Amino acid sequence: MSALKIALLGPPEVHHLNRRLTFCERKVLALLAYLAAEGGMHERQKLTRLLWPERDMAHGRTALRIHLLHLRHMLEEDASLECESHLLITNNTLGLDLASGIDLDLHALETAWRLVRVLPAPETVHGEVRRALIAQLDRAAALYRGSFLQDFTLRETLDYDNWVGMQQGYWYQHIEQVFDWLSQLQSAEGEIEQAIATVERWRCFDPLNEGISLRLMQLQFVIGNRIAALKTYETYEEALMTELSAKPSRKLVVLAEVLRNASPPRGAHSGAGRCTTAARPLLNVPFVGRGAEVRSARRKGISNFTAPVLSATDRGAAHPLRTGR
Repeated sequence: MSALKIALLGPPEVHHLNRRLTFCERKVLALLAYLAAEGGMHERQKLTRLLWPERDMAHGRTALRIHLLHLRHMLEEDASLECESHLLITNNTLGLDLASGIDLDLHALETAWRLVRVLPAPETVHGEVRRALIAQLDRAAALYRGSFLQDFTLRETLDYDNWVGMQQGYWYQHIEQVFDWLSQLQSAEGEIEQAIATVERWRCFDPLNEGISLRLMQLQFVIGNRIAALKTYETYEEALMTELSAKPSRKLVVLAEVLRNASPPRGAHSGAGRCTTAARPLLNVPFVGRGAEVRSARRKGISNFTAPVLSATDRGAAHPLRTGR
């Protein structure tokens, strides 16, 4: 087990030598989170301006030095010269040695995301390769407890807050694609109930994303649970109206009507979580990246917004690679 475990996807948690650390000073945790997420070495002057913008440089650097001492003490790096050091410290720079026995949830998600980035499409993966990929994506998805540094705030640190916001968008784009691939691979493997669980968990993080509700409805219909599929539609319709005074797209409305009148597929579900027949989805609509549009409308307070569904040419357009990672 790693000596230092840092979990930043959700409310931040840090464990050292199997003991959860409690941070009395929030900026000590903020400093550690920044060094872990960014990697590399950072000038003390830059860190000072980021975390203590209200102070002059002399007082800010003093504050940084004090907080660094607190962090070293928490990591027990001042207790013994023989203790492995996670921090990289010079007179002018600070960093975190990510190769020093550090378990960082961001790394696991990044690795899983890069795997799917180099593959053309989920339907091109088969057999043992598909099963191995499902296992790895499932492990990465389990690490996502919420948005980056969820519920963690500082006062009077606009630049740091802006950085957190950018990180939240960046890592949500990663988990969005992981959930997308994982649910499709599970479905292709016949693990329909597992795919439903994956999509339901995804929906918890992005309840206004119409594409997620669309996929959930399809999967629920495949196992013959038309009532659950219609309930998914009604839940999404209610959430959209409550949050945005908006209505679902015409395509989803039509799908709901089809569900009301259609007979569920027969023999599609074996009772062991596996689909025994290749049931065809009601609609095959790619939608990764859709959630950003609805969240943007929510922030802007747009009323009477009709949630769109992406066309095939839009797939993946919302996922630019971040340089330097």
